[in-house]
Amino acid sequence: MKLRRKFATVAVLAAVASMAPVSPVHAGVSLGGGGASFLANMMDICAAQYNRNTAFNTDTDTVTYASVGSSTGRSGFANGTYKFGGSESAYTSGAPATLVYVPLVGGAIAIGYRVDGLAPANAQVRLTGELVAKIFAGQIKMWNDPEIAAVNKATSVARKLTATKDGVTASVAKVGTKVNFTVKMNAASRAKYKNAKVVITRTALGGSPKVVLSAKPSATLTRSLAFAKDTVYTVKAGKTTIGVLATEKVQDGVTITFPSTPIRVVHRSDGSGTTNNFANYLNKSFPAIWSKPTSDTFSTAFPTTIPTDGSFQSARGNEGLANYVRDNNGAITYAELSFLEERGVKAAAVQNPGKRFVAPSPVSSAVWFEAAEVAANGLVTQNYANTAADAYPINAISYGLSSTAVSTDNAAVKKFFSYFLNQCAPKNATGVGYTALQGAILAKAVAQVAKINAG
Repeated sequence: MKLRRKFATVAVLAAVASMAPVSPVHAGVSLGGGGASFLANMMDICAAQYNRNTAFNTDTDTVTYASVGSSTGRSGFANGTYKFGGSESAYTSGAPATLVYVPLVGGAIAIGYRVDGLAPANAQVRLTGELVAKIFAGQIKMWNDPEIAAVNKATSVARKLTATKDGVTASVAKVGTKVNFTVKMNAASRAKYKNAKVVITRTALGGSPKVVLSAKPSATLTRSLAFAKDTVYTVKAGKTTIGVLATEKVQDGVTITFPSTPIRVVHRSDGSGTTNNFANYLNKSFPAIWSKPTSDTFSTAFPTTIPTDGSFQSARGNEGLANYVRDNNGAITYAELSFLEERGVKAAAVQNPGKRFVAPSPVSSAVWFEAAEVAANGLVTQNYANTAADAYPINAISYGLSSTAVSTDNAAVKKFFSYFLNQCAPKNATGVGYTALQGAILAKAVAQVAKINAG
C-alpha cells in the first residue's frame, strides 16, 4: 500500500466534497504546511481525516502538507511559504521570534536493507549499534564481513520463571497450551508505582514487542496467554524492568550465511531531521567512530569525506531512501519505519544499550521514549543510555512548527494540531508504524498547542 498516494487521493476527494453547497459558516482557510518527510505518511492520514471531519473541523479548513525535508520545512515556515512546518530537528538560526515547537508523533529510524542470497532467505539481520556506526562510516564494506557474521549466530535465552525487583515479583508458568502470569506487588511498590502501569510485553523470535498486559498497580495481577515457542516476556513497573521471563530455553537469533555482496550505503541528499537524529545517535553512542556533531546534512555529520567509489549513494526524502533499497541489492539505509514497511523492505534488529537485539516497532519506540526528557520549549532530548530490555534505540520525534502570533491561520493550525495529537495519532499511529506520544511528552505537547495563537 502506498500511504502517501492513498491519503493524498483521500485528501483530494475530501477537498472536492467540501466544495459542495453545504452553506458553511465561512469558507474556511487553506493551511498549506511543509517539511519533514519522516512525518509525511502520518501527516497525510491526519490531514485527510481532518479535512472531512466536520465534528472537529467546524470551519471547513483544508490542510495540505508538502514532504520537502526538515531543513526546507523550517526555512519555509520562517519565510511564510508554509503556514505550519514539520521537522525532527530544531532551528540553529533563523527561527521566528514567535516560534512554538509542538511534539506531534514519534517513530523508529529503522535500518532497512536488501541482501539477496541470505541463508535462510527471510532471516532478520541483527546489527550492534557499533556495526551500524561502522557501516554508515564506510568502515565495513561487505555483507559477509566477519564482524557482521559474528553477531548473526543463533543464541539462546535461558529458562527463567520468576524475577523480583523493587517489591514486585513476576512469575510465569506453562500449563498445557497456556502461559500464565502472576505479578505480586507489596504495599511499598504499589505506592511507588501508583501513577504508573505494570506492563508485560511479548517478543517472539524475529519479531517486535507486543503489549499483552497494561494495568494499574495491584496486590496481584494475572494474565493468561496462548503458549508460543521461542518467546520471551519482559515485565516492567513504570520505567523499571522487573525481569525478562521465559517458560523454556528460547532460541534468540538465527545463524545467517551472508553472500559476498558489497554494501551500498544510501543517505539523504536533502536537509533532513531523520539524518540529524540518526547522526546524533551515532555521535552520542559511538563518538570514536562518528566524531562530528550532528547535522541535517549527512556529509557534514560524516566522520571524514564520503567515498566516491559508488559505495555511497544519495536519495531525497524517506521515500527515496526506501525506494533505493527496495530496488538495489546490497543497499542499506536509515528511514522512518512506515516507508520501509509499505515497500516490503526488511528492517534490522539493533542491539540496544541493555545488550538485547530489538526490532523497530511502535511499541519498542514508545519504550525508548519513556526515558527521554522534554524541555520547556517542547524539544525532546533522548537518553542514549536507556537500558530498557524492549527498547529500540534509534528514534525521532516529529515537531509541528507554529506561532504564538494571533491570526486566523494560526487559530486554524491550533485546532488541527490539537486534533492530530488527541484524535488522529492515538487511533492511527500504531497501525502505520508510528508511535503516538504518551506521558510527559504528550502533556508537554498539549501545553505547547495552547501557546499557539495566544499572543
